Amino acid sequence: MKPRTVTSPEQVVENIDRFQDAVRQRRQVQDRVARVWSWYAYKDDKSGAWKFAPGKFIGYRDANAENYLAESTKAGEHDGRIVERVLEEWFRAPERGSRLERELMEALRGFLAGFAKAPGKRARVAALITNVAAMTRSSVDVDDLFSRITSDPAICGGRPCIKGTRMRVVDIVEAIAHGAKREELLTDFDYLTDDDITAALLYAARATGHRIVRTV
Repeated sequence: MKPRTVTSPEQVVENIDRFQDAVRQRRQVQDRVARVWSWYAYKDDKSGAWKFAPGKFIGYRDANAENYLAESTKAGEHDGRIVERVLEEWFRAPERGSRLERELMEALRGFLAGFAKAPGKRARVAALITNVAAMTRSSVDVDDLFSRITSDPAICGGRPCIKGTRMRVVDIVEAIAHGAKREELLTDFDYLTDDDITAALLYAARATGHRIVRTV
């Protein structure tokens, strides 16, 4: 009988906790972590720490170390493509270059360092959607974002730009208005960060929201 995939985020969270126990107790599981490239994480409410596990472990019901070690090899029946389709209902990968991505990767490196391991070059992390939404709401620091915008008469005629670059706020806003995605901008202009784009959009929104006083 083929292994059954999970059907709820609660099952996934239980499996992540099981993996945390398994990787601490089994050397064979520790030996595999550097080869994992598809990680999933949730933030523990009590400790505030991120907890990680591979998709091939958490994507199937009744997950345990024995099944993972036996079934996640090339000859096994744990299929990463199948579980990715299942898990994408409850998880989201953070935007490239975002604060959340940096936090997740730093936490993953710290977790794996406990076993004298490091993430592989292809490693990526998807976080539980509820955690992503909560961080998006709470992590916006307007003062920090606006500190990324500068206006210097010697640069672009004094028009607002991303600090340390000649990328104008208007350039970013117009690119997005014409259909460009954040990911495309981050790829085409690798000196930009996700927060730079957010700062430009917020700056433009505030600029257009100023009160206009008319005299008669």
